[in-house]
Amino acid sequence: MKRLPELGTDAIVRISRQGGFAAVTALSRPREIDFAQCNPDQRDQVCSVLQTCLPVITEGNAGVADRRFYRIELQFGQQNTQRDLVLQVPEEGAPDDLVQLWKEGT
Repeated sequence: MKRLPELGTDAIVRISRQGGFAAVTALSRPREIDFAQCNPDQRDQVCSVLQTCLPVITEGNAGVADRRFYRIELQFGQQNTQRDLVLQVPEEGAPDDLVQLWKEGT
């Protein structure tokens, strides 16, 4: 099973909804979660949601034709030597917790 790299307090998670037949920037409603501003329980919750997305992530262009997807960008900060990571989750396969996180944040 795939696992996320460990996300420390210097991590930033950005979630946006993209794609669709008539992609409108305002509808993407990007959400940014700065782990430095979250308590440990909130960070654990976000990591748990991201872990549930791993089985449904897609490679390449998830927004084919009128297909919408959630774009999750993970920025690891200065302490981690790994590169930043981008996950794409098709809207129809997105866990409810991811949709809720995108709508409301932590």
